[in-house]
Amino acid sequence: MALALALFYSSAPPLPLRLAGALAFTGAVLMLPAGGVAYAMATTPLYLIPAAIDVSGRTLLLPLHEVALLITVGMVAVRHALLWVMGASPDGALLTPAGAPIPRVTYVPHVLLLVAGIAGVLIAVPEGRGAALREFRWLVVEPLLFYGLLHQQQRCGLVMGAFVLSGALVALVGLAQFVGLDLVPWIGEKRAFSDNVIAIDGVRRVTSVYGHPNNLGLYLERVWPLAAALAAGIGRTAHGWQRATKVNVLFFAVCALITLSGVVVSFSRGAWLASALAAIVLATGWLVQRSASASSAGNHLVRRLPLLPGGALIVMVIALALTLRGGPGGGSTDARLLLWQESFAYLQRAPLGLGLDQFYYYHNPEYGRSLIDPSLVGTSEQFAAHPHNLLLEAWLNLGPVGTLALGWLLLRFYRRALAALPAGGDPALPGALAAMSAGVLHGLVDRFYFVPDLAFVFWLLLAIAEQRQCDTMNNP
Repeated sequence: MALALALFYSSAPPLPLRLAGALAFTGAVLMLPAGGVAYAMATTPLYLIPAAIDVSGRTLLLPLHEVALLITVGMVAVRHALLWVMGASPDGALLTPAGAPIPRVTYVPHVLLLVAGIAGVLIAVPEGRGAALREFRWLVVEPLLFYGLLHQQQRCGLVMGAFVLSGALVALVGLAQFVGLDLVPWIGEKRAFSDNVIAIDGVRRVTSVYGHPNNLGLYLERVWPLAAALAAGIGRTAHGWQRATKVNVLFFAVCALITLSGVVVSFSRGAWLASALAAIVLATGWLVQRSASASSAGNHLVRRLPLLPGGALIVMVIALALTLRGGPGGGSTDARLLLWQESFAYLQRAPLGLGLDQFYYYHNPEYGRSLIDPSLVGTSEQFAAHPHNLLLEAWLNLGPVGTLALGWLLLRFYRRALAALPAGGDPALPGALAAMSAGVLHGLVDRFYFVPDLAFVFWLLLAIAEQRQCDTMNNP
């Protein structure tokens, strides 16, 4: 699968050979649909480096995760059609495990999100309609399809492994940039205006495959907690230390270390502080899971010893965050406050929101709708595409209905994850809680959902909280 998808993605081979790679990937997905879901997840960080195909003098830009996802959806449909023709039963319903009851309210927020996305396209300004349609595809339709496939395939362990591996590879690209080796041109052409290494506030900030160091931090802060939880949880829950168990633990432990290092070289204060919160949530989750099986006072004390180095780490991270980048008031704090004020002004004008990916077409004075603060004109913030706050971005993009849907899903995630945590059966749950909490904290001053990789991660974490039989140990 990997070789076939890489052959299609590479711009070096002739077009017929690249199409043969896509065809080979399609055949492999037909045999193993869960693999297609995993590759869709793993390739989401490459959305700014799409596959470029020249056809009749035009260049088609195809994000690799979109190609993998749509092929997988098509092959799952073909499998179900073939099974229906042959009179056999599929392995499970499309959106829920076979035999599981479907509460009537289960998919209400999903439908609300879809409706809000359609409305977000309809109210878009004429020059932004293309961007709205793209975001509707990337951030509403395709994440919902991905979520449906996660439930239909019931192989979240495989997808989590792909997610963790992708984070490690993205972090390695960033670490290489930090020491002076830029691998991005070998991957493809990045569709971004920024440099791959940005010198600012006295430090070298790397972007890896993204357009900004903060995007690197936003992704990796969600990866390392899950990797760390799986490394610790698999070893704790496995019956004996078979060779496969040791390999799995080593894989996740190394990936956790690499991705956490990637967070460091992003020099994103938001990602650093979010990672500190993730460490607290992760340690708390482990304690809750272990408390069910340990009751003596001695064990009670032993279970709290890991909090000591964890607390020291948190203090160090906060100290670094407040010194290396100029303190809590430095950096882009003032600009973000001005963006928030401007966003509130837009919501006073348009309480139903501006539409999907429309902030730029209002914020930029060149389009004649701007309420931008004059101090931002002529700076890079003039071209900001989002308001740097999860609530404001959700409302501006999807209106009150979409904001309600995302809030509903987020509350459902915490309710189900916290309810299942004391049972101690799923080693991924503490990591999922830590990753989501990191994303929420960082989202208060940056993005939370509205880019393809973060949208897919959101639905993956939601699926982890919802699935009771996650094959974590057998499918790294």
